[in-house]
Amino acid sequence: MTARHTEPSRSPYGEHDRKPRGVACAAHIFAAHVRADPGLIWAALTDPGQTAAYLYGLAAHSTWVPGDPIEFRLAGRVEAIGCVLHARCHERLSYLLQAGPGDPPAYLTWLLRPAPGGCVIRLEIDEPGTADSPQDAEDVWLPVLAALQLAVNPP
Repeated sequence: MTARHTEPSRSPYGEHDRKPRGVACAAHIFAAHVRADPGLIWAALTDPGQTAAYLYGLAAHSTWVPGDPIEFRLAGRVEAIGCVLHARCHERLSYLLQAGPGDPPAYLTWLLRPAPGGCVIRLEIDEPGTADSPQDAEDVWLPVLAALQLAVNPP
């Protein structure tokens, strides 16, 4: 499993002789190789019975059609909400995730790529308005990716 973090950046567009205004944005990328095909990974990403195994117990309920809502439920109670942004079966799933309507969003993109002996899973997280440290992001998202890896590659 690998992790890469990008530093928040500022827009190159700004008024002459003034520093451009920018918004803090934490961007993190994690990747892992699994011994499973993209179809099995896709099922794990979209089946609420499987998402709970790696998303801290949260079962993701959605039609997985772009524009449709997502409810992340724990013990039947909605704990987080989201919206499907992009879904290309067996290749890419992007969605917005937030604790509630007024909370800052996190944009998650799961990219799946066939590779020798299995599949590469790449997780990209963008958090506008947040400046999480690489360590904070690793503490949250590496266990998610590791649990997904374990779910599709049982010992």
